[in-house]
Amino acid sequence: MLASLKNHGFELTMDPKVAEVIIVNTCAFLTVASEESINRILDLSDFKSSGNCEKLVATGCLTQRYQDSLSKQIPELDGMLGSNGFEQIPELVHSMYEGSGHSQVSLHKKPHYKQFEEQARIQTTPQHFVYLKIAEGCSNMCSFCNIPSLRGNFSSRSVNSIVTEIRSLTEKGVKEINLISQDTSSYAKDFKNNTGLATLLKSISKIEGDFWIRLFYCYPNTFTTEALEIIAGDTRFCRYLDMPFQHINDDVLKAMNRKIDRAQIENKMQEIKSYLPDAAWRTTFIVGFPTETEENFEELLEFVSTGHFQHVGVFSYSHEDNIRSAKWGDPIPNALKHERRNKLMEAQQQVSCQRNKDYIGKKMKVLVDGISEESELLLQGRSEFQGPEVDGLVYINEGTARPGTFQNVEITEAHTYDLIGRIV
Repeated sequence: MLASLKNHGFELTMDPKVAEVIIVNTCAFLTVASEESINRILDLSDFKSSGNCEKLVATGCLTQRYQDSLSKQIPELDGMLGSNGFEQIPELVHSMYEGSGHSQVSLHKKPHYKQFEEQARIQTTPQHFVYLKIAEGCSNMCSFCNIPSLRGNFSSRSVNSIVTEIRSLTEKGVKEINLISQDTSSYAKDFKNNTGLATLLKSISKIEGDFWIRLFYCYPNTFTTEALEIIAGDTRFCRYLDMPFQHINDDVLKAMNRKIDRAQIENKMQEIKSYLPDAAWRTTFIVGFPTETEENFEELLEFVSTGHFQHVGVFSYSHEDNIRSAKWGDPIPNALKHERRNKLMEAQQQVSCQRNKDYIGKKMKVLVDGISEESELLLQGRSEFQGPEVDGLVYINEGTARPGTFQNVEITEAHTYDLIGRIV
C-alpha cells in the first residue's frame, strides 16, 4: 500500500496530526484484535477535528469480517479496503474525494493476491531483515481458525517473483529474509504443476551471497523430505523451523481438524531431526479448546516438558462467531484457560533455560541489529536460532559492530530467553 501510494504521488507520514488521509491496517483474527482495531480507528478519528485529517480508511481483515456493519457502526470511516487488492488503495483514496459522501468500499470475496507478484514495496523493517510473503490465504480449514473466510483459499506467488525479489533485496544489503504465509509447507500446491516448496527453496539456493533464509509457519502434514534435503544442504537456510502443532492429543487434534495425529507428528519430528539435528524448533499450542479435557491438557504438558522445543507460543482458545468450532460453544472458563497457559509456559521456560545454557562457551554467527533497547552499553542481535520479534536476543557486551553485519560471538551467559556474549 505504501509503495502504491508513493508511486501515485502521495507523500507518506507517520504523524497522524499532519496526515490528510489516515489509513488503519486492521486484524480480525480474534475478537480482541478486532476490538483493538476498532479502538484504534476511533482514536484516530479524533484527528478529523484536532488535526489535518480529511479522510479515514480501514483496510484488512476487520473490513472483510464486518463489512456489512462497520460503516454503520463507525460513520467516521470514509473508505474501506478488504484483505486483498491492496494495490488499489490510491484509487480508493481518489474515489473518496470524488464520491458522494458515502463510504467508498472495495471488497472482494475470493482474492488471488496478485498484488504480491510484481508490486513495488517500501521496506518498513530495519534495513538488514525483511518478511517476504510467499503465499496468502489458507485451505486447511482448521476448526478454530477464520483465515479462509477472511483471506480466501490458499494462493501462491510465482517462484520467479519471489526469487527476483530476494535477489533485489540481497543486492541492497538485506541479510535475513523471513519467508511467511499462512501455510508455508503448502507453497505452490495450488499451481497443480508439480511445483512445491522444494522447487522454491532450490531456486533460492542458486542466489549468490551471504544471507539467511528463515521459514515461518510450516504446516507439519505437507512438509516434505525433499524440502528438508535442500535446507540441510545449504547453510544459509537457518537451522530454525517454525511448525505450529496446536496440540498433541489425538482427540483434540481431530476436533481441531488438523488432519494429523500424535504418532504422525512425532514421526515428522524424527525425520526433521535426522536432517537438522541442531535446529531450533518453534511451535505454538492452543489451550482451552472446547473439547480439551484435563487429561488432554496433561498429555500436552508432558509433551512440552520433554524438551523438544527451543521456542513455544501458547494461546488461549478464543471463541469466535465465524469458526467451525463455535458449535461446541466456549465451555472452559477463561480462568482455567489462563491457568493452563501459564503451566505450559512455565514448563517451556525450564526447557528454554536449559537449552540456552548449552550454548555457553560456544561460538555462533550473530546478525547484529544495533544498539540494545535495554542499554546503550550493549549491542543486540540474533543467532540463526532466534527469529525476529518473536524469540530472544543475543546481547553483546564486548566488541563493536555495525548493524546488519554478521559477527562471530562467543556465548558467556544464558538466561531463559536471551544469551549474552562477546565478539571474537
